[in-house]
Amino acid sequence: MMQIHLEPFTDEALHSYLLRLAQGYGLESSKQLLRAVNLKPRLCYDQEQLRALGEEFGLSLDVLTAMSPSHAAKAPISDMKYQRSVCSPICPCCIREAPYVKAMWDHELITACPKHGVLLMDACPGCSEPITRDRKSITHCLHCNFPFADISANSAEDFDLAISALIAGAEYGARGLLPAALQCGSPPLDIAAFLTYLASHIQPSTLPVRTGREARPKTLQESRAVLMRIWSVLGQWPIAFENFIEARIREGEGRSVHQRVGRWLAVFHKQFDHEVYGFFTEVTGRVLASHFDGCLRPSMRKRLLGADGVDALQWFSAAEAARLLGVAPDILTNLVITQQVQGKIHQEGTNRIIAIRRATLDQIAAQRASYLSAMEARHRLNVSKNFFERFIQAGGLRRYKRDERPVLVAGEFRVEDVDQVIQQLAGGVRQKSKASVLIGLQDISAKHGISNSKIVGVLQDILHGTIRPVAHVSSVPGLAGLQFDKAEIEQRIRDNDPDVVLSVDDLAQVSGWKAGVIKKWIQGGYLKAVEERHGKAKRDVVPVSALIQFLLTYSPTAELSKQLNTKTQYMMQSWRPARIETVVPPQDVGGGQRGLLVRTADLARAAQLRQPTIAELADQWEASSC
Repeated sequence: MMQIHLEPFTDEALHSYLLRLAQGYGLESSKQLLRAVNLKPRLCYDQEQLRALGEEFGLSLDVLTAMSPSHAAKAPISDMKYQRSVCSPICPCCIREAPYVKAMWDHELITACPKHGVLLMDACPGCSEPITRDRKSITHCLHCNFPFADISANSAEDFDLAISALIAGAEYGARGLLPAALQCGSPPLDIAAFLTYLASHIQPSTLPVRTGREARPKTLQESRAVLMRIWSVLGQWPIAFENFIEARIREGEGRSVHQRVGRWLAVFHKQFDHEVYGFFTEVTGRVLASHFDGCLRPSMRKRLLGADGVDALQWFSAAEAARLLGVAPDILTNLVITQQVQGKIHQEGTNRIIAIRRATLDQIAAQRASYLSAMEARHRLNVSKNFFERFIQAGGLRRYKRDERPVLVAGEFRVEDVDQVIQQLAGGVRQKSKASVLIGLQDISAKHGISNSKIVGVLQDILHGTIRPVAHVSSVPGLAGLQFDKAEIEQRIRDNDPDVVLSVDDLAQVSGWKAGVIKKWIQGGYLKAVEERHGKAKRDVVPVSALIQFLLTYSPTAELSKQLNTKTQYMMQSWRPARIETVVPPQDVGGGQRGLLVRTADLARAAQLRQPTIAELADQWEASSC
């Protein structure tokens, strides 16, 4: 047989080229051409079969190999798994332009022509017979000889054009409706498998639920049904897919991801590269991180969320949440169970699985950060421990009790209160040019001549704004940079203090008591005194109020015996029946007892317990009989 030379079109299907070659040799069909090398028409030819064809008809093995579908396809349209085995649809517009079958039309997920924007046709409009691969003419119907070029094609819909252009790697406007990663360029080699996976496993609620393996489409209409299912996911990307995952999380049961959402995720991880289909992985990870309240294992997190994926997680187990907050897991679990902390409880047999949302943890962390311990508050104020306690006593800060604070908050003072008092005092500075001696806030102490009993009152005046700072060293944090006029503070103390104080010597002089005895009473804590400083010198002084309180509570035994004109020893013996005990202040070693006291209340009790004499009873009887 004389060989003829026939160039294939760059995008022509092998069975189309063989049919045109057969017609060039004057044969009716490609079957007769294949019979020359003992072959039958098939979807895929191996290398030996293609080599035989090439040698018989003078064809290039490389050209035949490129045109033949294979299991090791180099492009999605030549993937053997998705070749149509019976029908062979065409684009009437393309047939009108050039009489050959394009390889892309044989892919079972391609239903439209991206070049002309029309639907493919898989049946003759004249006789309704299917257009098959073993036809004897590319341009006319095998049964009624209807010319395909005369057909008025129907416009394709967006889902037909978008998915068909995607698989073919063609540029078309409808691809812009797909996820950004699929909108242009060549698709992944396994794109058909991925699209079929979507149709089989990702089932939005608007579509009926399918079970089992997706049946391969046999007609163009069945192919379009599969594309509609694919489009229900990709065409509303990512909204429909997000809703699908959220519904599975909400309706599913179990603690693990695969138990809750179903096997579709496991299938994806087994069959597809999560980097190639990163847009799918990203949405899956984001929705799971936001809504899944079960156990998301570290390996799954890394696969879906990346190395830093923990930042995207919105649900944590009790152990993870406790670690983030720095508390014991048991404490946090009990708080969730008792509904003091919001969370979800999953019961698995006898086990309680706790899940806590990130927003709840952030709220707890924010609440904890808004409170300070005493040490933290003191450091923020930049004051000493003793001064801090006096400052609290003066009402400078409120100490919040445990039942007044949010859960898991250990700090007793609010950051807001601390900052507010700093701002209040620092903002109350008034300029005073004639301030003689300046002292800092912490210098308001007994060391600088201000008695301990007066410090709290001075601090209250400062907090109320009666005494204001006259300078502020802004470089010193907290309250330590505030400076006051010492003369103003001393004058304020004098103006506000109605309580006169007496030195020990003055009190001894006006009372007749010995100074040493008075000091013993002060030493024993019976007579209250305050310490005054004058430079380096210091002395005890007794406020009149403290003296009055002492006299209302005690009576010196020496004073009583003097008034009764008796000895203290005899007077104390007369008190024994009433069991009156004297109060003995600290005594000097080796000396006699001095400064003995008796409680006034004990004397009153003794008077009530005293037994009347016979003479007193007789006088009482005589008085009653008159």
